Amino acid sequence: MRGKCLLLLQLLCAAVVGCGAATGGYYTAGVVEFRPAVSGGSSEQLLEENLAAYLELIEAANGTADILIFPEGTLNSQLQLTAVPAPSRRSLCPIVVAPVDGVATFLRQLACAAVAAQSYLVLNVKERERCDREADCPARGYRLYNTNVVLDRSGAVVSRYRKWNLYLEPQLNRTKEPEYAIFETDFNVTFGHFICFDMLFYTPAQELVERYSIQHLIVTKMFNSELPFLTASQFQQGWAWANNVNLLAAGASLPHGGISGSGIYAGRRGALVRRMVGDTHVGQRQLLLARVPRYSQSLQEQELELDEERAGPAQRQLVMLQQPQLEDFASWLVPLLNGSRQHRRLCQQDLCCDFELQLELPSDATQQPEYSYRAGVFVGQRRYEEEQYSVVRLCGLFACRNESILSCGQLAAAPAEEPAAGSRSITFSWLRIRGEFVRRQRRLLMPSTLSAALYALQATEFEWAWQDDTDIETASTHVELGLSKSHSELLTFGIYGNYFDEFADDDKPGGGEGGGGDGARGMVVAKRGQQLLMVLLMLLLSYHGG
Repeated sequence: MRGKCLLLLQLLCAAVVGCGAATGGYYTAGVVEFRPAVSGGSSEQLLEENLAAYLELIEAANGTADILIFPEGTLNSQLQLTAVPAPSRRSLCPIVVAPVDGVATFLRQLACAAVAAQSYLVLNVKERERCDREADCPARGYRLYNTNVVLDRSGAVVSRYRKWNLYLEPQLNRTKEPEYAIFETDFNVTFGHFICFDMLFYTPAQELVERYSIQHLIVTKMFNSELPFLTASQFQQGWAWANNVNLLAAGASLPHGGISGSGIYAGRRGALVRRMVGDTHVGQRQLLLARVPRYSQSLQEQELELDEERAGPAQRQLVMLQQPQLEDFASWLVPLLNGSRQHRRLCQQDLCCDFELQLELPSDATQQPEYSYRAGVFVGQRRYEEEQYSVVRLCGLFACRNESILSCGQLAAAPAEEPAAGSRSITFSWLRIRGEFVRRQRRLLMPSTLSAALYALQATEFEWAWQDDTDIETASTHVELGLSKSHSELLTFGIYGNYFDEFADDDKPGGGEGGGGDGARGMVVAKRGQQLLMVLLMLLLSYHGG
């Protein structure tokens, strides 16, 4: 009887005023970097292990979080599906012994955990939607979705989103039209949410910002990092910066497959907390908590607790993809001229970029520098899967293992003994990049920076300026990115432009100077082996073994 009364009191608290930690100009959020169980038991046992770890992490927040986010693909499998009801005020807690609505017991347990913790929960599940009476229903009798579900403090579903941009998920279905998942909270913050690969496209991720003016975004991820411009935390921080929004990103943790990256980012103020697992092949289960400003000016800078600058130590064990079409870049191998100011202008198609830099060679003259560097400009099509592609315009400086451009975007091997700090590193005492980017209605220009620790540079470490041409005929945006202090652990420093609605066809140049139309096809071939490994990993995660 006492337990029922406590549950009733918690439900009443959630329904009336909310009992979370949100006060003043901020709310408290948590994102989870999570290693899923993928072997060593049956699908039921693996689900039980994941669920137990979820419940432990929720309890670890100790009721301090208004909202907790778990990553994509780390809970149930295609052998342990659940229905996800449409949003309503009906709580999924208490647990029903023999549910008739298809909602699995594990989802009800998490709903009860939301009630007990008095926190909103954002979960990602494999969802089954029965459709056996519909003409377009798959032969199996149900549709299978990659779904985010949001539970409020009462355990009710307040939002549901089914992934629109699928990647290496041929067994999953899409909705007939894209969904725009938005929900309001009792702490006066409205969130939009999406899943992993969606972040590279206009619909729905960018539309939530531009069309619906959402300032607080949530993304659940199982993201395979790619050097030098699209590692997970780097991309998350750049996206949040470019849109000047709060981004709460929870990532799966499987570093042996190149998968890691979680964080909470406060727009152009920088990262509040973040995690990239790159110093071990073993994934982590870690809760990252931060207080997040409700509004862009709601907290003074000194009141906002930012993550530290993370230049090092170097992380070398995350197995990552490599930027395709590197040979199509217009590039310049940076001469190792100690203390001399250097300048180079590079152009490709409609993009020209100016690079100004000054470097200092390693303190130990007997040591070969760990990396060479190239400045590069690229305009071309990025094809991801099937008909999913966009045009990328970028200019940046990036590290290479040797003087060949094909070695760029590869981490240096770990030495037998880690050298003394600075003994093999090139220090950039001055670095400025200016780019002239064509204007388009749907595009996103973002800083793309990365240190050897596999984290983006914080706002205290670089400067960003932007100005549109007043001349309509030239229709360019002038962007300048510069270091604001010396840096000796740079892997990437550039301006990355994602042009969402621009579609290059096979009759147009593929990106290189005078190149043919085979750039995208070459990229597909180059990534075929890596994608095959990713497919096998995704299938393993989907089915969770026996």
